[in-house]
Amino acid sequence: MDFWGAVRLLRKRWYVVLPAVVVAIALTLLTYVSIPTRYSSTGVVVLTAPSAGGKVAERSDPDQAVQINPLLAFDGSLVTSAQIAAQVLNDPATKEALGIATGSSDTYTASNGTTNGPFVFVTAQSDSDARSRQLVGSTLDRARQELDTRQRELKAPESTFIQVQVLVKPTAPEAQIGGKLRFAGAAFVLTLILALAVTFAYDSIANAMRRRRPKAPEVAAPRDPELTRPAMHPVNNRQPAEVSAEARE
Repeated sequence: MDFWGAVRLLRKRWYVVLPAVVVAIALTLLTYVSIPTRYSSTGVVVLTAPSAGGKVAERSDPDQAVQINPLLAFDGSLVTSAQIAAQVLNDPATKEALGIATGSSDTYTASNGTTNGPFVFVTAQSDSDARSRQLVGSTLDRARQELDTRQRELKAPESTFIQVQVLVKPTAPEAQIGGKLRFAGAAFVLTLILALAVTFAYDSIANAMRRRRPKAPEVAAPRDPELTRPAMHPVNNRQPAEVSAEARE
């Protein structure tokens, strides 16, 4: 069937197409409304080294004349420390400590970004705008705590600790409706395709039933009694049988 043939069929079966389109629109709206809106917030911290560097001289103890922060003892130490902080933040145990239970709709990601610098980018998403912003703030604070804990475990002098400075405070939550639109659009397209399939199937079944329906027998039209009577003889308006009998006599 060509395009215009399909159009003619849809016009012919409009009473099937119209309810199907209404159902498709209703299902699309229901899909859009049923999916919760996601909110996203972002924050960035930068790691900085102390002005005195990663070493400190202890004059009181000759055996420990110089103490070094191991996280600042190599080139690119701040970038490596930022990567370490991001990995720790992405640990499921850390997320659980921040109140994100298994199966929760709240989530966040931490990364070093694409700058290859001493930055930690945190993006949080939640069904609540306030929760997404609060989650970014708590995650950035957790990055500072994790770095301090690890530097203490390495017995680094506190004066050489890497500092975590907030570069971008948690941004105002933004609604993420792209996912809702994709699901709603998919629901509309699938329902519309199903509606067209139902229309074509209905037309095919209706045509098949019409072809199989037995034809009604033809009823002969009643004849006029005057036309079925034998023709009268022109003589005395008598029938031909009477005239023949008299002739024989």
